[in-house]
Parts: sequence; C-alpha cells; structure tokens
Amino acid sequence: MESHCDIPHAGPFKASDLRGILEYVPLYRGQTFVLSIDGSIVDCDNFANIVTDIAVLRSLGINVVVVHGIGLQLRRAAERGAKLSDIYGSNPVDDATLAEARRASAVVLQRIVDEFAAQNVKCVSTNAVRATEVGIISGVDYLNAGRIEKIDFKTIENLLDLGMAPVFSPMATRRDGRICRINSDLLAAELAVGLRASKLIFITETCGLCVGSEKTVAVPLREVKQMCESRKNDIDPRVFSKVVHAIRALESSRTQRAHILDGRQFACLLNELFDKVGCGTMIYADEYQKIRAAAQEDVPTIYNLSKISAHTQNLVYRSAEEIERGIGNYYVYEMDASIVAFVSLVDIGGGAAELAGLHVQPFCQGCGVGSKMVEYVKMRAREAGFQRLFALSTKNAPFFLVCGFREVSPDNLPSARLEKYSESRRNSKVFLLDL
Repeated sequence: MESHCDIPHAGPFKASDLRGILEYVPLYRGQTFVLSIDGSIVDCDNFANIVTDIAVLRSLGINVVVVHGIGLQLRRAAERGAKLSDIYGSNPVDDATLAEARRASAVVLQRIVDEFAAQNVKCVSTNAVRATEVGIISGVDYLNAGRIEKIDFKTIENLLDLGMAPVFSPMATRRDGRICRINSDLLAAELAVGLRASKLIFITETCGLCVGSEKTVAVPLREVKQMCESRKNDIDPRVFSKVVHAIRALESSRTQRAHILDGRQFACLLNELFDKVGCGTMIYADEYQKIRAAAQEDVPTIYNLSKISAHTQNLVYRSAEEIERGIGNYYVYEMDASIVAFVSLVDIGGGAAELAGLHVQPFCQGCGVGSKMVEYVKMRAREAGFQRLFALSTKNAPFFLVCGFREVSPDNLPSARLEKYSESRRNSKVFLLDL
C-alpha cells in the first residue's frame, strides 16, 4: 500500500524506563481499551509501530478493541473522480458512495489483519454490530447512512476472553441483511461504554486537542464541554467530532478517560499510556489530578524527591525525620495516584507564613503544576488568617514574580525567620505577597 505520511520523531521514548511501565501494569491488567484508528493512520508508515504497541498492551494482559476509519481512502477516491456524497460518515450515503466505502473498508481491514499477523497478535472481524438506517432528518433522506441499533457485547467479551482483539469497520448490517455506513468514532464510543472500557483512544493525524494555538494535555470533562460550546470555531473540525463522541462516552460514567493522540509519532500509544505527561490529550471524568494534604505515608516519597532537588541546590536538605515532624504543613499534587509535586506552608510568626520547599517533578515542569500549587497555598494561607506570604528562592525569581509576589529586602522577614535566613548563608532572594 502506498504511504503518504512521515513519522515525526517524538524524542526519547520516556516509557523505556521499565520501572515506569511496571508502575502501571497492576492498574491496567484486565482492563479494556477501545482504539479508534483513522484510515490515514492505517495507511501510515508508523502503523506497524502502533501494532507493536498494541502487542505490548496485549502481553501485559490488557484487552484491546479496534475500530478503523476510511476517511483518507474515500478522499483519495474522490480525488480520482468518484462522485461521493459522504467521506467521514456524517452525511447521506448514496449507493455509489456505499459501494466505494465497502471497497475501502475491505482494503483497510486487510491491512490491519496482515499487520496484526506479522506481530503475532490474534484478531478477528465480527458482525456483532447491527445497524438501522438513519432515516430522514430535517427533510433530508440519509439513504444508506446507518446508526447503531444493537451491539452483541457478550460475543465481544467472549472473544476478548479468548485472547482475541476484535476489529470493527465503519460498515454494519441491518436486520434485512443490507449494509449501512456508520461513523467509526461513534461506534468506538458506543463500544467503550458497553464494554465499560477504562480508556477510549482516538489515534489520528493531530497532536491532540488544540484550542486555537494552545494544546491541552490533561483536561477535565466539564472544561472540554465548555470549550465545545464557547470555542467550537477554534477547534480543528477533524478533532471536534472525536471530542463530541468522547464527551458522550465519559458522561455515561462507564468510561472514565478518553485520549486523542498523533498516530504518526513513534511509540505514541506507550508514551501516552505509560508516561504521566503523555504525548497527546487526555480528557478525564474521574479525579485524575488533585492537591491534597500530605499524610504520614507520603513522607518517604517527599523525602526522596526533596533529596534529589537538594543535590542541585533547588531546595534546602531536610531529613526524613524533619519532614515527618512537619508533615502537617505539606501539600502534595497527585497525578494518576502518584505524587508529582509538593509544597509546605509554614507559620513564621508575625501574622506571616512561608511558602517553602516547592518541588515539581521535571516531567511536569511547564505544565502549570507549580502555579496551581502556589495558588492553592495562597488560598490556604488566607483561610488560616495570615496577612503576608513569603517565598525564598535562589533560582526561581521569575516564577514567583509571575505568581504575583514582589521581591523585597530580607529585612522584611519576621525576626526569627530572618535569623535563620542569615545563618543559612544561601543568600536567597526574598519574595512577598500581601494577602
């Protein structure tokens, strides 16, 4: 098959750290992921690498269901002169378009089966989806366009239990045996909900969900719904449809997360699933990330992270015993049940508090985690009745200025804290925020 896309290099494969992968294995084992793969990605040079990623998922005990699209293949047919009434499964489908869609689907399905066989991944195409006609909408007859009437989830679950990866095309049979064209992203969302898949993953030609020039990395469902209502024109139409179907799946409460990622990137699936930052966009309905008060069991993690940061002189070294004694002052930022940042709020007398020991793991730097921690500490300081909030830093002056602090003389510190400041000889810059 002729290929028309290059493989963008995604940089070093961060998930190659086996410990990073093993952290997720108990979480993912036995779960089901539904992959909606665009026809352009099946036609891409990188598709073999995606199937390799799928083979890794299967070896880890993760169930995989695949739905493929045919948009690129129909677009090419139109460029060759075919008169098509629909390309992406959202318009009326006349007889000529249906015939072309059936041919395209057969070609794409065979490519998938061949690549799965090359990777020794067992797959099967099934007629477990039954369709019915869309009918007439606003006076327009949608002809051979179909909608999902019934899915035989028991059969699909049996196939998964046998170690098979079910593969679905955007074609489905009606009760009378006639074929309908259905939207592949819609089918993927319906499968995810019915199978209670933990993840619905759209693999496409875009880097994720971009709103204007801003890419989203991890965004809650409620914010995505607001974006779709207020900034629809700023979202790529190719992605908007996927976002709409992701919203429907997540609102069911049966599927908790949807991902949109660039299938042209090497190891895109593994980087998205086994790295805390990922390489695409994740939309989440559950509590994926949160800030909470630290607990005694967090002491070893905070100590290990702070020890590393102390070696680079970003933080003052504190022993595990010191951290344990002051654990009531600490707050942690959890992402996917792992601590990725921490900070402490310390009473330094005179109606003042200090934002101390702020640390953000390198892979989360630049993602807004640090600023969220600062805003959280500001809120807690106000709630506690403090009038002033100090922060001391040797390397991050621009960050604290952006967060609303101003640089002041060390003499502004309460006397007891000023004495410790002088004894440390770190010559840190002092920043103050009036609360």
